[in-house]
Amino acid sequence: MNLQEILSLVIIAIGFAVVYSAKLIVKKFQLAEKQKCVNASQMSEEEIQSCKLNKAVFNIKLMGLIISIPGLILFIISFR
Repeated sequence: MNLQEILSLVIIAIGFAVVYSAKLIVKKFQLAEKQKCVNASQMSEEEIQSCKLNKAVFNIKLMGLIISIPGLILFIISFR
């Protein structure tokens, strides 16, 4: 394995680790409290908290995917 292949696998692993631990990251940094809910006036307090948590987890998972995409592209290029 050359350096390019190892680097691509490391980047992929970091991205997928972020995706896998998204809920833990949200709880540790209290990111759910910083989210805004669009229809908060029509929801109960429990639904609002659930909406904020789901939104924060989705944003972290999206970041993990964005981190892993360059690694996937590098992986494909290195085995060409």
